Amino acid sequence: MDIHQRYLLFREIESGLDSISWPVNAYEPDYVARLVIDLPDIIKRALSTVCPERFIKVGGAFIHQKPIVHFLHRPGMKDPELGDLLIVCREKRSHGTVCNAMFLQAKCFETMSMVRIPKDHQFILYSEWPEFEYKRAGKLNGKRRSVLPKTITQGAQYLLFDKNEPSRLFTATVDLQLKPSSLFAFTMASIMTFDEGRTFQLETHRDDWSQMVLDMFSLLRGSKFTRQRGNFHGEDRLRGDQLYSYIMDLADQRGEPESFDTNSGGDNQNGMMGILCIDLGEEKE
Repeated sequence: MDIHQRYLLFREIESGLDSISWPVNAYEPDYVARLVIDLPDIIKRALSTVCPERFIKVGGAFIHQKPIVHFLHRPGMKDPELGDLLIVCREKRSHGTVCNAMFLQAKCFETMSMVRIPKDHQFILYSEWPEFEYKRAGKLNGKRRSVLPKTITQGAQYLLFDKNEPSRLFTATVDLQLKPSSLFAFTMASIMTFDEGRTFQLETHRDDWSQMVLDMFSLLRGSKFTRQRGNFHGEDRLRGDQLYSYIMDLADQRGEPESFDTNSGGDNQNGMMGILCIDLGEEKE
C-alpha cells in the first residue's frame, strides 16, 4: 500500500474509534478489551474501502492470563508484563509472506500532555530487552528468550489513553518522557503498510523476537471472559473473523495450545493480553 492508502486507512480507523462506546472509570485492561472487541470490524471495513480488490480477514483474541517475564540477570527487579496488546499483520507478496508485529503497553492519564514515567521494570524490558524467562504463561513457563538488539526498537511502544476522551488515544515511543507522538489510528495504518512495527520470521530457525511473537499464539485457548468494571460479562475470547487457524498456521502448528481455566473471576486478575490479527491478503502488482 502507498502513502495515500495509509492516510485513507488512518481516517477510516480514526472515524471508527470515535464510534466506540468506551467504558467509564475503567482500567487499562478494560480499554484494551474494548479495542480487541470493536477494532476487527472497524479495520476490516477500512481495509475493504481502501483495498476493495483484496480478500481481507481481521480477528481479535484474548489470552486468558497476561504473560509476565522474569529477568535472569537483574536480581531484585520486579517482573514486567510483556504487554497489553499485540498487533500482528501479514501480507502475501510475490517473493513470499511477510509479517509485522508491535507490542503495546497501555497507560491511562487524566491529560494527554507529556508524562514522565519511572525507569522501572517495564521500561527496562522495552529499552534493553534483558534475557528473560516466562512466568504466568502456561506451558511457556521457564522458557528463555534473549531478544536482539538490546535497545529500543519499533517492535514495542506505549499505548496512551486519555480517560476524559478515550477515543483520542495515542502511541508513544519508549522514553522516560512519554510524548503522545502519534495517533493510534495512524500507528495502526502504519503497521499495516509496514512503516511501523517490527517484522518477524516464520522459518524454523527463527530469532528470539520472532519466537516471542509466535509464543503468544500458543496461549489463546479459552472461551469466555468477564471484567465487571468494563461491563464485560461472558464475552467470547475470539472476535471478528475466526482466525484461529490463521494464528496456528503462523505458529507452524506446533502442537495444541495450552488449555486454561476459562473462569476469569471478575476483575481479580489485572487483565488479559489482547491480540489483533490482520491478514492483508495478496499484494496486487
